[in-house]
Amino acid sequence: MTNKYNTGIFHWFGYILPFEERTKLIKHAGYDYVMLWWEDEYYPYTVSRTELNKILYYYDLKLDNVHLPFDNINNLWSESSSERNNHVNIVKRWLNECKGSGAETVVIHAVQGDNNVFKYSNGYDSFKKIITEAESIDIKVAVENTQMFQYTEFILKEIESPNAGFCYDSSHDFVNGGSMGEILDKWKNKLMAVHLSDNDGICDRHWVPGKGHVNWEKIINIIERTNIKSFSMETYPYEEEKNMQPSEFLDKAKSCLETVIYNRRDYV
Repeated sequence: MTNKYNTGIFHWFGYILPFEERTKLIKHAGYDYVMLWWEDEYYPYTVSRTELNKILYYYDLKLDNVHLPFDNINNLWSESSSERNNHVNIVKRWLNECKGSGAETVVIHAVQGDNNVFKYSNGYDSFKKIITEAESIDIKVAVENTQMFQYTEFILKEIESPNAGFCYDSSHDFVNGGSMGEILDKWKNKLMAVHLSDNDGICDRHWVPGKGHVNWEKIINIIERTNIKSFSMETYPYEEEKNMQPSEFLDKAKSCLETVIYNRRDYV
């Protein structure tokens, strides 16, 4: 295979280091993109979230996407219109902050938890307002597959917009009876971002690709047919990797990712 694919990683990859040091290590390991979490960094040094992308730019790294916080995200489905609107306004503020900081895409959870029942019309009302704001400032909102995927799928079905799409998390999909890649295939035309990692089918382990039971031939071949700009990972050291130096782990993660990208058959 002759194509060169971009690779990326989440800025938190399991080591407590200053943000700029993590950024330098990611750059040195040869990654193209970084994913951010939209909160200020407080330890070991304080860095405003609005400054994070400037640091990436300084080190010639590209921003893949920004993950929005999901605390209280279920308020978007609340029976209380004021509670829904309060959280909609919080998300709108985040969208504008991210846009002002140079982000093109944000990732959001539709819901949090695994045993709630929500009224679909309430969520529609909230997400319609969020996507309308995204359209007005030209930023993309990718809704991630988490537990209770039916609510993510509802948003994907009901809100048609070039600014609304899908973020696929491979580990979420291959744990506890997930779709094993079927939701990726179904929603590939709306794919805007990926969180790639592996697991044992029991828990969301965030293993490096190839360590667990994710069907990488299937997943990579589907992603390859989309407009995704980076094969980006959300992975952390596990057990035997915890004694590795940060640079060693970054090298291993990238090598494992490239192995599942390049050493594969075409999936049928």
